[in-house]
Amino acid sequence: MKKEILGKYILQTPSPEYAKQQAELQKIVFPTLSDEERITREKYLKHLVVFPEGQFIVLDGDIVIASCTTMRLNYNKAHHSFLEVSDDLWMGTHDPKADWIYGLDVSVHPDYQRKGIGREIYNARQEVARRLGCKGQMTAGMPNGYDKVKDQMTIAEYCDKLLKGEIVDPTVTAQTKRGFIPVEPLFNYLDDPRCGNCSVLMYWPLDPSTKLNEND
Repeated sequence: MKKEILGKYILQTPSPEYAKQQAELQKIVFPTLSDEERITREKYLKHLVVFPEGQFIVLDGDIVIASCTTMRLNYNKAHHSFLEVSDDLWMGTHDPKADWIYGLDVSVHPDYQRKGIGREIYNARQEVARRLGCKGQMTAGMPNGYDKVKDQMTIAEYCDKLLKGEIVDPTVTAQTKRGFIPVEPLFNYLDDPRCGNCSVLMYWPLDPSTKLNEND
């Protein structure tokens, strides 16, 4: 995949020479995430072997300003963590016949956020899901707004209010506006105090009538 977006950037499947920049971008976008949960250059290279059509970068000239990592997975009601679902980010859990595109990561450089780049990446994921005959995409969104209210409530209380629509979260709410449907919080999903170590499982079906747990 390679196309121009927003009139000035290029969204494309990454080639190996960009893996180092992708890894460096992880440290910028996720400064409080544990080291073992950041994607390294070696793991980005592995992703290109496992599922090349599910990986994207966005370039400004020759600079990586955004990156996206996905694999194919079926919905499982059991709780899972970020490292469990991704095989410690090596993507050995990728199932080429699975029904859903599972988004492991979207990283947009802070200088390029709120320009519509994230929206273009999510749309590209839907294009991949459609082309491969999947039902749509799943992801686990980090409720990063919790960091500002962590002294006022627990992460469980924050997620409860978030799912009821009583509060707005800069990440999860933005994802729901793009089409994602929240399912449930995944407590202890990762190691990042900014989001209370939690993520919110969500899905965006190609057919609005499709439910995540169909046939399960």
